[in-house]
Amino acid sequence: MRRAVLLLSALLATSLACHKEAPPPRKAAAPPPPIPEVTRAARPARPVIFIGLDGADWELLDDYMASGVMPNLAALARSGRTGTLKTINPPLSPLVWTTMMTGASPLDHGILDFTRRNPKTGALEPIPSSERRRPAIWNMAGDGDKSVAVFGLWATWPAEAVKGLLVADRFSSFTSRDHEPPPGTVYPPEQEAWTRETLGQTESAVGYDALHAYLPWLTPEDYQKAAADPDPYAHPVSALRRILIETRAYHALATSWLGRQKPDLAVVYFQGTDTLGHVFAPYAPPRQDSIPPADFERFSRVPELYFAEIDRMLGDYRKLAEARGAVLMIASDHGFRWKEGRPAKLSSAAAATAGKWHREDGIYLLWGPDVQATADRGHGEVAQVCATLLALLGLPPGDGVAGPPVAGVEAVHAQLADYRGHYRPAPEPPESGETSSEEIEKLRSLGYLGAKEGGGNAPAGSTRTAGSYNNEGLLRRERGETDAAIAAYEKALAIDPQSASAMWNLSDLLHSQHQDLDRSDDLLVKSLAAGLPDAVDYAMGRTVAYARGGEAERGLRLLDRALATRPRDPRLHLLRGRYRLERHQCEKALDDFETAAGADPRNALAFASVGLAQLCIGDGEGAARSFQRSLQIDPNQPEIRRALGQIGG
Repeated sequence: MRRAVLLLSALLATSLACHKEAPPPRKAAAPPPPIPEVTRAARPARPVIFIGLDGADWELLDDYMASGVMPNLAALARSGRTGTLKTINPPLSPLVWTTMMTGASPLDHGILDFTRRNPKTGALEPIPSSERRRPAIWNMAGDGDKSVAVFGLWATWPAEAVKGLLVADRFSSFTSRDHEPPPGTVYPPEQEAWTRETLGQTESAVGYDALHAYLPWLTPEDYQKAAADPDPYAHPVSALRRILIETRAYHALATSWLGRQKPDLAVVYFQGTDTLGHVFAPYAPPRQDSIPPADFERFSRVPELYFAEIDRMLGDYRKLAEARGAVLMIASDHGFRWKEGRPAKLSSAAAATAGKWHREDGIYLLWGPDVQATADRGHGEVAQVCATLLALLGLPPGDGVAGPPVAGVEAVHAQLADYRGHYRPAPEPPESGETSSEEIEKLRSLGYLGAKEGGGNAPAGSTRTAGSYNNEGLLRRERGETDAAIAAYEKALAIDPQSASAMWNLSDLLHSQHQDLDRSDDLLVKSLAAGLPDAVDYAMGRTVAYARGGEAERGLRLLDRALATRPRDPRLHLLRGRYRLERHQCEKALDDFETAAGADPRNALAFASVGLAQLCIGDGEGAARSFQRSLQIDPNQPEIRRALGQIGG
């Protein structure tokens, strides 16, 4: 039976590969010609290989280097220089990677969300390259007559005309299942047949044996069930299969092309280092209480094995760099909470909570013949990546490109080049309705979109989503543009009145400005009702802030409204009970504390609070019982133990 299942698996994979025949090549647009003033200002430089590892974090990688899991990365770090890159807020991949590749804020480059509205149909679709308003490093390299090869970066579909090769994110992204890539994923079009063949070979190779190497307990039947799931990210096994296909396909394409064509600049992006975290970080050591021991045993080694595979790939890029005397740069857009601060209960693949797993600091590493090694870890910002790549390529800095390069890389001393003045955004993508629908579902599966996101009332002809305006508000607030931030949040709520995130962001901004506090509190309560994960904490924090600021009555009104929305939340009852007790409203305080204890019977503080309220009404025996119950849950409470002794318990 096992042999039959394995044979069937191989036949199905081969059939998929064989049917991925490329359509007739489209007529290719010519890449823009070089810009004379840029080529004249250029300096001799080495080739550059840039590797993007989404979500890579030194906290995890340092451990893997020290334990021998990632020897190639360790060798690169020893003989090169490393640093951290502070990300932007919000740290969302399309926004951050486009900032890294353009050196511009999302407010300027225009990529502000994972999705947009199709300008003709109004349907939600993944954000395309046509929305980008600033040139990326591959455009700038072409302006300087440098050849490029780009693989898999966000918001690169449809593929632009470049001097070299561009394989867009829609070719085989984390949002794909086993279907043919849509039109326009490869430039030049005559390379589509080769890329599709490579993808088919990879899908054939990532079968039961490949998964079994990661999951030794996996049976052929388990594999077939997972592989047949219409939602690849519904289960860790099928999710791992998609991650491996995407990672290995882009790696195979990149190493093949770099070995043959030897571009001046290669940009190779791996989404899997982040996607794997969203799927498997909850299972990583040490085991969290929320993870069953059996699941921990099944999946806890997956991150180590995957990053060991990434390390072997980094070894391949080091060899390619050595063969050409190239500079190798590795970077990430943000970090990831694999260790300290890892959410214990929040889903890493839910739209409202996925971002809670991201850390502010990404990574960078520079290695090559001209890189001066240092053990000191530098510090930079993600927006400096583009300026760094320009300098490594010997090209002049760009007007509107954030600089300077990161430490250890010297900019070309020349007049600022007007790269953006020569840039023309990519054309609108071809229609791909069915594929776009599948991609949207996968974005939801991974937590990049909420289950209800995509509704609302977008203005006719506009491509903007509520999420894009919400993200714009965050960016403008960080710039100090308060009025513009408020206007952006208002637009988000006009499109989607149920956007809990936009409600809270507008509420918080109004409150910080001490502006329209009644509406600010209304929005906070509405965000609580709409399911914002941290809204209870926000309501409690604001209640305390009001009390400290001499507005205790306003705070208590807010707390009452929050409890009307979440009537069984023990934290809200404990806070209100505390204020009631301070006002000697003993019976009301006791009611709150008993409700909290009933809702959370393992909460030592709740039972201790019940005891205090019972003392307040003169019930010493009841207080003694409550204190004893609290100490049974948490014996390390010396004050409660002393109180119990004082009442003779």
